[in-house]
Amino acid sequence: MLLHVVHGGERRTDQVQAATIQTGLPVLDGPAEEWWLSPEAVHPIEHAGVVLRANRDIAMGCVHLHEADLRADTAGTAQAAFASLLAAIKHAGYPWLLRTWIYLADIHRGSDDNERYRQFCVGRARALAEHTRGPMDYPAATAIGIPSGGGGSIHFLAATRAGEAIENPRQTSAFDYPRRYGPQPPSFVRAMRTPWHDLLVSGTASVVGHDSHFPGDAEAQAATTRDNVHALLAQSPADWKTERTIIYVREPQDLAAVGALRPATGDCTVLQGDICRPELMLECEVLLRG
Repeated sequence: MLLHVVHGGERRTDQVQAATIQTGLPVLDGPAEEWWLSPEAVHPIEHAGVVLRANRDIAMGCVHLHEADLRADTAGTAQAAFASLLAAIKHAGYPWLLRTWIYLADIHRGSDDNERYRQFCVGRARALAEHTRGPMDYPAATAIGIPSGGGGSIHFLAATRAGEAIENPRQTSAFDYPRRYGPQPPSFVRAMRTPWHDLLVSGTASVVGHDSHFPGDAEAQAATTRDNVHALLAQSPADWKTERTIIYVREPQDLAAVGALRPATGDCTVLQGDICRPELMLECEVLLRG
């Protein structure tokens, strides 16, 4: 097993050695656990406090963010966290960062450019600038707000070989967002096709171009998000089989509105979490097998 992610209950930060991450996000529907399994033997690797579990080709791990550090300097904390995980995967021989999942308490804490998420984006970009050749080397990503006061975590997937970054013709690339979204655009790609022919779809919401669509209408946002995912899949045509869909909704009463995002196959989990723009009510991510 490469990683075991558990949703619901109290978030834990002491289980990385056992390859378990507990997010603390309330489960509204579907399985509460994600299992990232390996067809071959897995071994632990530790570098400068970052613990990885790896097979010959891929590695997964987690870095935790302490609330006191985020309050003191969100950008600096994010930069240090990404720098440590990037150093660990390079040292271990898995230099290609393909996917990240970011859980951030009080994601909208602060105002304007001092908002926690915007400052997080500043620190992430500084670290990735030292590691990548350009935006198409960025990982796919999800960033979700968790209950307040809990700090945060970044869990990640890295590989010995590069993946193929895929962008969406319906959406402005996140790394090209205009200045009104913050001092630093988010550093991620819309999806990553892995060397072993999975497709990792980033957190996707009701954004067309760079504008949020249908504020206050969860059903319309879900339909727009579905259309965005379909447009993305058309950029990398294959006989895709949906393995896992995770849908995040800000408010539990919007659970009924996510029907447009439920896949015909594979597991589907709905979690309560905060979305990175206040007007967005939901988003989803997808794992597909080729």
